[in-house]
Amino acid sequence: MENKWQTSQMEAAKPDLDQFMDFLPNAHYLKILLAQLNRHYDPEIKIMFQKRFGWYIEVAQYDGVLCRIIIHNDYFSVVTPFPEFSRSYLEPMLQVMSNEFKEQYAHVTKATKQFEMDVTTEAEMEDVIYLVSLQAKKLRETQKV
Repeated sequence: MENKWQTSQMEAAKPDLDQFMDFLPNAHYLKILLAQLNRHYDPEIKIMFQKRFGWYIEVAQYDGVLCRIIIHNDYFSVVTPFPEFSRSYLEPMLQVMSNEFKEQYAHVTKATKQFEMDVTTEAEMEDVIYLVSLQAKKLRETQKV
């Protein structure tokens, strides 16, 4: 299925955050996610282009990527690096995580390097914030060494 956002933006100039927000029917989740990230971290937010998935938002902190936010037709997804220690933090939390998270987590193996999750509900947004916090923990600890 064709992604209307990406098709309309391919030839356009670099979009700004307002254009991302105007396109999404669930933009309030993206606003909350970005507000939470700004509150807990001091991230650098960049709008980037990659031929594979078009324009996306990259959130960086501690000299590394916290997450990438990809805009789809009627939702956004968040791609987060998946630190090795994540499983030990996530296993006890599974019972309170969203169904989308549980479905995606079922595919996690020891070789998993990143985790992509669609965000269409508040619960999924909260799960993504938790995932990003694990990546921030890894980057913070790596920076100390």
